Amino acid sequence: MPQVKIQGVDIEYRVLKTRRNRYIRLTVSGKNGVRISAPWGYPERELHAMVREKGAWILDRLQYFRSLEEQQPRWRYTDGELLLVQGEWTPLRITPWEFNAGRLRLETGVLEIRLPQSRLNDPSIVHDLFLRWLRRWALQELSHRINSHADAMRLRPGRITIRAQRSKWGSCSQNGNISLNMRLMLVPPAVADYVMIHELAHLRQLNHSQRFWGIVDRYCPDRKTHQRWLREHSWLLEMD
Repeated sequence: MPQVKIQGVDIEYRVLKTRRNRYIRLTVSGKNGVRISAPWGYPERELHAMVREKGAWILDRLQYFRSLEEQQPRWRYTDGELLLVQGEWTPLRITPWEFNAGRLRLETGVLEIRLPQSRLNDPSIVHDLFLRWLRRWALQELSHRINSHADAMRLRPGRITIRAQRSKWGSCSQNGNISLNMRLMLVPPAVADYVMIHELAHLRQLNHSQRFWGIVDRYCPDRKTHQRWLREHSWLLEMD
């Protein structure tokens, strides 16, 4: 990757060029670092100069994300740790019970997992149980909520699927089928609603034109706030 030395620090950045890009966009995030989207054929030297010009701001943002990472809990699947559920770090309580199969439930701000005595100290069991529970919950909750948004927007989506995706929060096909990431159950509900409205808006505009964003803004006036939350916190949602 190309580098720029800023205040004695080597800053790496990634460049993504496509023919669909009309503008240059520089972003800094905790998960992806420094990235530039640019039109196909845009001169590398000008991108390099832009990174150098914005060096102080880039260093400030990188330091911000490092401080966030130091402050936030880690994903650990043992008793007393915290797991992110709907935007809140939720205490994990692991208790024994007499049955062979595990059970997980969320109530009164606590995520309780019951396991056989022989499996209480096995984080991999807790991890797998949490993922299965999250997928079932997402299938029920997200399907209901996106249909409610579709009714409000007077739209009829095709098939709704819930997937365990790493890079996409959602997608909409040309056939009107919508896919949602089960990790949307980890983010604040309003942020998840933004993603669903975003994908539904593609049923009218299968692009990111000004008209498309007008539809999104009509049904989600705070969408820029939610976009910023996803940019700044997506790195927290790696559950492995």
